[in-house]
Amino acid sequence: MPAPTPFALYRKAHPALAEPVGATQDIELRFPEQMDGVQVFRSSLWLPLPEACRSARALSLDGSTLQVQFRPAEFALDTDDARWFELAEDSGRTQTRLELVWPAPIVRIDDAIPGRTFGFGLHRADGDAVSADAAQSGRTGSALNPPWVGSPLVVKFDAAIPAGGKLMTENMRARPAQRGSRAGGVQGAQDLAHDKAGTQLAIEHDIALMRRGSELVPRIRIAAHPASPRLRLLLEGGAADGSDRLLWQALLPGEQDAPVTLPAGTLADEWAAALEQVIAFCQRAPAPEALPRLRLDIESDAPCLVRLSQVALGLLADQALLTEPLRLDFDGRQHLSRDLEIGPTHGASPLQLVLKGRLRAADTPPAGERPTAGATDGRAGLLVEEDQRVSGERRLDAPATLAGLSFDWHPLSERIKGVLRVLPANARRGTPPLAEQAFDFDTAHPAGTASAPLRLAVRWPALDLQAQALRLELSLTQGRGLWLAEAGGHGWKIHRTAEDGEGRAVGLALEAAWLEAALDDAAGGPGANEPVFSLGAQTLAFTDRKQDRFELVIAPPALAAWPALPIKVASGVAAEVVVESATLRTVSI
Repeated sequence: MPAPTPFALYRKAHPALAEPVGATQDIELRFPEQMDGVQVFRSSLWLPLPEACRSARALSLDGSTLQVQFRPAEFALDTDDARWFELAEDSGRTQTRLELVWPAPIVRIDDAIPGRTFGFGLHRADGDAVSADAAQSGRTGSALNPPWVGSPLVVKFDAAIPAGGKLMTENMRARPAQRGSRAGGVQGAQDLAHDKAGTQLAIEHDIALMRRGSELVPRIRIAAHPASPRLRLLLEGGAADGSDRLLWQALLPGEQDAPVTLPAGTLADEWAAALEQVIAFCQRAPAPEALPRLRLDIESDAPCLVRLSQVALGLLADQALLTEPLRLDFDGRQHLSRDLEIGPTHGASPLQLVLKGRLRAADTPPAGERPTAGATDGRAGLLVEEDQRVSGERRLDAPATLAGLSFDWHPLSERIKGVLRVLPANARRGTPPLAEQAFDFDTAHPAGTASAPLRLAVRWPALDLQAQALRLELSLTQGRGLWLAEAGGHGWKIHRTAEDGEGRAVGLALEAAWLEAALDDAAGGPGANEPVFSLGAQTLAFTDRKQDRFELVIAPPALAAWPALPIKVASGVAAEVVVESATLRTVSI
């Protein structure tokens, strides 16, 4: 299978026939073209669309750059060039009639004989009638002040110009052809054949343009100023009738006496809406057999010089790799490793893979584990009910890596849900917590048996902390039960409502203990507290983790191992992992 064509600007419609436009490129908008009854000066560049457009849910040009500067310039026009001159005819050795196809400002008439200058007068002509008096005079090889604008004109020399100047055979030359089909929808071999045929036609056309020029006025020079310079991005064959669809345009109205640059904003912002239309076209039904091309038309209403700079294009495509959530269940009886069944779509260079979903690991301890001996009957404690909050301070006596908190609980409902927060002891209202973890415990006991106390463990990603006083806040949003305790404690409060900021001291020592991270937790060993993602030998850390939601961004160099190696999920505890979306970002450069 051939390698994908790099996403870049090309001077030809078929990229196989041209090199991409480099970081800097000068283009002359030199010859007028007849477009819809008016003459414009145009150069076109093409951008082939990658196959990733067929499945992308978003396209962007983040990080891409392109600046197109329109500049004033001077161009030398040979009078044997039919693209500029309808007529260049000498009358004897003293005068020449010139008829231009476009009223360019003439700033100089070159010497007929190198090194010899001749005086002349410029006369206006109307049909066969020629003004008797010269409207302006000058000398060959010198600038006209002011520039002459008007056609036809007759150049009358002050003296006869000797023969032996520029001969017709020296004027015969091949002209650069403006080739390349602008019709969309046919690529591959047909494009190649079309471009070859277009090249032959252009050669024949160039031969037809070679004609006898004026010996007395072999060349003139014109002032070229951008006029209403513009950029137009089109999708070839993208309209309903098969014509080209305009996707985007940038324009500066009027004649420009100084260099001007388009587009005004960043390419990613300027072309964002255009790329949305590209997706809609590429993913329409029925799907197009061959993807169309984008064409960038660089235009002006007058000749000028164009410089392309900072040309660095990379098309980013976000592709959804899952049509429905992917679920993995672990029963916790043994340590298991499972593969995520996701793979790439159309070929391009993977830039990043983003996995999003939910993860819930069983927080209840193994069966048979009971609270410490301090609460023997399991019925001495603080009653906590739905929509109530318990807060208290616990001292961390030495630096530690905390991974959770355990607390002893006698359930009075089949389920409890809530949130546990850890903050600095002196934190003010609104201070972000050091750790915040939602919990959801199934506390139902088997039918026909009395409820028994449990040790519940709320875990969060490992957190490195220095020795300090910390404040715990446990909010219950569903269920009820006794937080087991011993009498005589201090520092704990019960908040009966959400608005109760002060709370009521309870005079109990609630049963709670920090959980420190085990050495094998990060590696996903048998003692790990929650599932761990890995790719090859690389353990993948969550980019974002809040309560039971997670986001995992995999980027190079780790991503280089995928999809040759699968992404694995390993767990030694009972857990549910649901990958709700997998988005692959590729770049075509």
